[in-house]
Amino acid sequence: MASTGKSLSRLIAALLIAAVTCQFAVSCADKSSAGTTSDTTAQSTNEGSSETERLYPDVPVVDYDGYIFRALYWMVPGWDWRKSKDIVAEEGSGDTIEDAVYRRNLTISEIYNVKFELDEVDAGALNNKLRQNIMAGDDVYTIVCQKQNDVADLITHGDLLNFFSIPYIDLEKPWWDENSINDYSIAGRLYLIASDITINDKDGTAAMAFAKQAAVDHNLPNLYDMVREGTWTVENFYNTYKDVARDLNGDGKMDEADYWGVLGGRDVLTTFFSGAGSRIVSKDENDIPYISVMSDRNAAILERLYNLTTESEVFYHHHIAGTDDAQFQDLFENGHGLYHWIRFDSISDMRASETDFGVLPIPKWEESQSRYYSVVSIYTSSLMSVPIVTQDLERTGILLEALAAESKYTLMPAYYEVALKTKYARDDESAEMLDIIINNRIYDLGEMLNPGGLRDFVLDLSMKKTFTFTSTYAKVERSAKKALDKLVDSIEKLPE
Repeated sequence: MASTGKSLSRLIAALLIAAVTCQFAVSCADKSSAGTTSDTTAQSTNEGSSETERLYPDVPVVDYDGYIFRALYWMVPGWDWRKSKDIVAEEGSGDTIEDAVYRRNLTISEIYNVKFELDEVDAGALNNKLRQNIMAGDDVYTIVCQKQNDVADLITHGDLLNFFSIPYIDLEKPWWDENSINDYSIAGRLYLIASDITINDKDGTAAMAFAKQAAVDHNLPNLYDMVREGTWTVENFYNTYKDVARDLNGDGKMDEADYWGVLGGRDVLTTFFSGAGSRIVSKDENDIPYISVMSDRNAAILERLYNLTTESEVFYHHHIAGTDDAQFQDLFENGHGLYHWIRFDSISDMRASETDFGVLPIPKWEESQSRYYSVVSIYTSSLMSVPIVTQDLERTGILLEALAAESKYTLMPAYYEVALKTKYARDDESAEMLDIIINNRIYDLGEMLNPGGLRDFVLDLSMKKTFTFTSTYAKVERSAKKALDKLVDSIEKLPE
């Protein structure tokens, strides 16, 4: 049973929100029964933001009579730090993110009379669980968040709704990630999207960490200035670390006991490929995907990246070495490398590290690139989807738009400004770098769809003893194109 203090605080919060809502409502007093809609746009309070500083969702206020906003969310045993922390939260935890999620949910709950619940399911079983609900016609989940490398099956099977068809969702608003919309739409349809509602996709963003004292000891140029000046390229990156590796214990071999130029794995090749502005799959003017991995430029990029990631005396390849994510990260935290390839979830995980580190974007391929590109991992993160069995599209659209808008002014500041930049980043320059990375996040449709195993073919290049892309691509090209055509054809047959 809730304490009197908690009940009182919730009552006060409800009264404050009601006051704000009524201030902007034309007919607030008319909202007197469940499911009755007032002709107003939802408003909510937010500390530190005035009405002139923030945008509000153009959605009505509706009493949904205790409706449960339930999320079906992926998890992987052993990946506790990657489990959902953006859907539900308890009051008074003291954690920056949890407190923001709690405040956001309380605001939306009081305005719309809804509750939030989370069902976590192993990613390998999630698709079947959702499909069973759909086959039974059970409208159980408001949203589903499946790991990106497992979501294509849900799309092509027709298990998800097209976001373009959901009323009240305004995809031009800043709380929806424009890059995810542009990158992941297929034939004018959109089945998963990044928004300010979740932070799991932000945690999957690729970046580079570097040991700051080691950079000083090796007389490296100012790496932050290189980023600012646009000279942070693959070759210049290589030149900063090619001579720093050393056999610390003098046993004549390089292993976990020694010091490395780069601590990475096979993901370095694919994220640097994306960082070059290259894609496995691109789209034409009609929003139709086509395979774009093969070109003279891309072949040259992949060959160079292969050489970098297989230079075994300088580059520590943790997938070849057989170390898991935690062991791999420990090497950097314990001073065994100058650079460490990371995703954003590593920044928070390394907050107690004794190694003072800075954060940098993924390098460009060439200085003439207009910007840096940081791809979002399909392996460790999800975007948001809506099940096809959803019966009340208006309710879903209203709640998602309102929740995304509120998240922009509660959850996102807590995540970016407080957690990443203030609590976890070690210097102001890293905070500046985080802005560059965040503003240039991209999504590779080819990685998500993986037509004919083409993604895996590229990902595994650095696991080979020789560079095989140009010599063996022809063997997979036909099946990849056929698979992509089949995927697109199946999607074009789905309801718009």
